[in-house]
Amino acid sequence: MKAASSKPRAPGQPPTGVSGRTAQGMALIEALVASAVLGIGLAAATRLTLHTLHTASDTRQRTVALALALDAMDCHQSGRAGCALQASTTVQGTTFNLQCQVQTRPGLALEDLQVRVQWPSVGPALGPALGAAGGGFGGNSPGQAKPRMGELTLHSSRDTVPAWLGVSLP
Repeated sequence: MKAASSKPRAPGQPPTGVSGRTAQGMALIEALVASAVLGIGLAAATRLTLHTLHTASDTRQRTVALALALDAMDCHQSGRAGCALQASTTVQGTTFNLQCQVQTRPGLALEDLQVRVQWPSVGPALGPALGAAGGGFGGNSPGQAKPRMGELTLHSSRDTVPAWLGVSLP
């Protein structure tokens, strides 16, 4: 049997049995794996940023719709003259459609008030799929989505008894 000769290595030389080409191949694989991990991280960060922007936009639209609905509800609750039953308002590029209904309950001195605000939503649906009626994919040709509509509805009642009735002075 022949013994393996052990020569001292010079600094920077690969160990015996490993060629320089193999070491370069390993460095290339490490660089590819690092690039893939970085790419996945950047894609996740981009998706999170887009989701945050859509959520912020949706929250802003809901806040504006709530302010419009509360204003209309206050107008109708107070019994002021000139309260609009239908209106359309554009705020920061979004058109909000306001619809109010006032219905008298038969046999009672009450009126039911309903205020509904609708607006076209931006971005992907944040909640469960709404189907064709709610603005998901439906009767359009494949690949085209119907515009998704946001909606806010407030309900309340007020009495129709005049304020002076039943009030006694001391």
